[in-house]
Amino acid sequence: MRHRALAFTLCLLAVPAHGQSPLQLGVGQRIWVRSAVVPGTLDAGVQGTLEWVIGDSLHLRLFPGAQTVSVFVGPQTQLFLFNGRRSSAGKGALIGGLVGAGMGALIGFGGGNDGGSFLSSGATAAMAGTLFGVVGAVGGLMLGALSSHDTWTRIGWKSPARPVFSPSPHGIRLGLSLPF
Repeated sequence: MRHRALAFTLCLLAVPAHGQSPLQLGVGQRIWVRSAVVPGTLDAGVQGTLEWVIGDSLHLRLFPGAQTVSVFVGPQTQLFLFNGRRSSAGKGALIGGLVGAGMGALIGFGGGNDGGSFLSSGATAAMAGTLFGVVGAVGGLMLGALSSHDTWTRIGWKSPARPVFSPSPHGIRLGLSLPF
């Protein structure tokens, strides 16, 4: 009974969690290959549609009708998978609202009356900031909805089987490296 419980526990540990499973590359997917220039920084990289994989090289078609380009994937290379385009409406509304509120507050504070009338500089600044903030948020929302950006997910990639050469006392050994 103890052995069954141990075997059952080990079987559960071997199954990766949903978030741990690496995304698989497939022919026809849009990918972005970037390499480390200096530790911590990446180059602009190469974006294209995956045509085929040979060893440590990915063959990409940069745009429809173009010839394929071979890109070496080394240990310092990072791969990103295209997720689609997203709207920037929320970001535009936030930036437009903040800029509008700030400008409205400055204009309202400068144009307010501190001479004992109904509206003081602070009240004028609050009203103008609110009004300009709403106008700025609506304008930013419209501009952001018209613009969009690509979204990418970093993926882990292991190359397929590759030959490994190592020295031995009798010459050179030839082996095969398989990823798991």
